[in-house]
Amino acid sequence: MSTAANGSMDPLEWAKFVIRSRADTDYPAALTVLSTRANRGDADAELFLGLVYARGQGVPRDFRLAKDWLARSADQGNRDAMFFLAKIYVRGYGVPTDQKKAAELFAAPAEAGDARAQYELGLLYLDGTGVGRDLARCADLMQQAADRGNIEAQFVLGQLYRAGAGVAPDLKEAVKWLGAAGINGHKGAQLLLGNMYAAGDGVPQDAAEADRWFDMADGKSSFKTNDPSVVQQIHP
Repeated sequence: MSTAANGSMDPLEWAKFVIRSRADTDYPAALTVLSTRANRGDADAELFLGLVYARGQGVPRDFRLAKDWLARSADQGNRDAMFFLAKIYVRGYGVPTDQKKAAELFAAPAEAGDARAQYELGLLYLDGTGVGRDLARCADLMQQAADRGNIEAQFVLGQLYRAGAGVAPDLKEAVKWLGAAGINGHKGAQLLLGNMYAAGDGVPQDAAEADRWFDMADGKSSFKTNDPSVVQQIHP
């Protein structure tokens, strides 16, 4: 624990850094710090100790303990803990799958502007699992997450605009958001745009533009497009 020991960093902040950076040689010392602080009721320490058990960082993976520590932190209002605990319930890791509980946990971080939670909660409204299916609510959450740069939300939002699901059909918006996701490396968006340009599906048929997106999906090129609606999304 050299960095913490020399007084240049608070021990808890050092331990959190170790877990984030996955510096496995420092795990034992970091876990001692986290366990000590978590047992004193520190919400941040409880969060990171939950993540440690969920990931198996320096300890055997144990989703029961992960859930318990994350729940303690979430009960203190830690929104990151709420998000990760919700993911455990969505996936059914060590607990029965409970989409309703997950939706309840995602709600607070989503309301606070957490793009990850907005996207995940949007998916639940899209699928109608744990909550009633509500495409308008899904689109609203995806829009919020997409505006904050969440690539998966950009991809879903583009498809919602393309299909007119939860929003009025708008091919310009569809291409804009699919393009944003594609430029940020989303292969599904790249392939979908390639197919759209190849077939003239909602956009002018353009074989060269289709090839640009297919090449990106194949890893043969970086971003390059002639479509001004996509360029405007990157350079407003």
